[in-house]
Amino acid sequence: MDEFMNSNEPKQDVEANDANANEGFKVSCDIESQTSDTEKTERESFTGETAEENPAQSNDDDNDIGINRPVYNPVKYTAAEPIKDYKPMSKGLKVFSLIMAAVIVLTSVSIVGYFLGRNSIDTSLSAAAEVDLESRPKDTDQMTEAQVYEQVNKSIVGIVVYNSSGTGSQASGIVYSEDGYIITNDHIYAEVPSPKFKIYTYDGKEYTAEYVAGDKISDLAVLKIEGADLTPATFGNSDEIFYGEHVVAIGRPYDATDASSITCGIISAVSRRVQTTSSYSSRLIQTDSTINPGSSGGALVNMYGQVIGVTSSKLASVEYEAVGYAIPTTTMKRIAEELIRNKKVVSRAKLGITYTALDSITAEIEGYEFVGLLISEVDEESGLYGKAQKGDIITRINGIEITDDEIVLDIIEQKSAGDTVSITLVTSDRATKTFDVELKANVSESSYIESQSNEQEPDILEPLPDKQEDESSGNEGIFSFPFGE
Repeated sequence: MDEFMNSNEPKQDVEANDANANEGFKVSCDIESQTSDTEKTERESFTGETAEENPAQSNDDDNDIGINRPVYNPVKYTAAEPIKDYKPMSKGLKVFSLIMAAVIVLTSVSIVGYFLGRNSIDTSLSAAAEVDLESRPKDTDQMTEAQVYEQVNKSIVGIVVYNSSGTGSQASGIVYSEDGYIITNDHIYAEVPSPKFKIYTYDGKEYTAEYVAGDKISDLAVLKIEGADLTPATFGNSDEIFYGEHVVAIGRPYDATDASSITCGIISAVSRRVQTTSSYSSRLIQTDSTINPGSSGGALVNMYGQVIGVTSSKLASVEYEAVGYAIPTTTMKRIAEELIRNKKVVSRAKLGITYTALDSITAEIEGYEFVGLLISEVDEESGLYGKAQKGDIITRINGIEITDDEIVLDIIEQKSAGDTVSITLVTSDRATKTFDVELKANVSESSYIESQSNEQEPDILEPLPDKQEDESSGNEGIFSFPFGE
């Protein structure tokens, strides 16, 4: 610093530098002056004013000499003015707009709901036609036989079963649902190989029906008509029937193409176990109403016009007079829904053994110390396989003492395949065992798919099978429990 302040630099050099600085300042002023003139010209072009018209602005510009200012390009614009003739939306237009908005929202929700619902539907159940069993009407007078016939006859059809070989039979049926399902018996085509079906309604119209499914154990079958205008029957709850109740049977016993006939009677037994074949037994409604060949698949009806049973001449015995049987609607509903949905019965349960029933009398005669079911054979698919063997006696199921085989049949029929029951048995060496057993599915085939023979006329009444000749047999003979294999 001292060196700088005491510099002996020649004075003329300092003066020369000052002169150069002044020269530079002059050039700068000239440039700024030219720039200022250009800006004023552009501003006059943009605003339409001159310096003289706006002296204040001119003086300000003159005072800004030496300051760098941006150059603006001129912009043309039109000043925005408020709308003076605006009118608010009319009330009607507002309402219309709200309605349209609501329609759009509802449509969107419906479309979304449709696809969500369709994806959540169990397709295995969607094909099933479900029918509700109605309770007996309260505070309602019973109908006359003529009134019952008038109401129910519209739901009774005649069925002609035939094939290309000319073999045929005739039967009756009940309209099960509006979409064309017909309930009838499985045995109606038992003697007709490759059967075809013609349906005749109360008004004389003829339709072709397709076979859906059948079940030999329950003797029920389902046919289907497409595109027919049918009147389904009203089905009542067969659990509500009582001894001595008046009923009528409606069917076509002689000619399926003719009008239906009606017979009158009473309920002789509300739930009688009948050995339908040598291997099967079921609880049926017994009536003294006449059920002739051709009436198979017809309707047993109470005096309120409700179908309470499906008649079957095959189950009637010629050994007794005025005895006919009908399949209860509680059984019909369960079997029909499975036949429509699955084309077979899959929920029915079985224990899977062959047995001899030992009641107190049989046990005494045969020398057994216990009553129950004497096991003759255990099926490999049975839940008892490996746990029980031939010669063991089942004495209790679910803690209930087995005094006859009907007790066991009733217990099993109320169960479904996959359910578990508790079995108590006594072995041949008198040891007592108790264990749980899973019930297996008792799937039956239909008469429709079995090989047929024409040795017997179709739909003819047959006696119940005679008791099997076996010295060790009990009061019910030996048959596979329950309902065959």
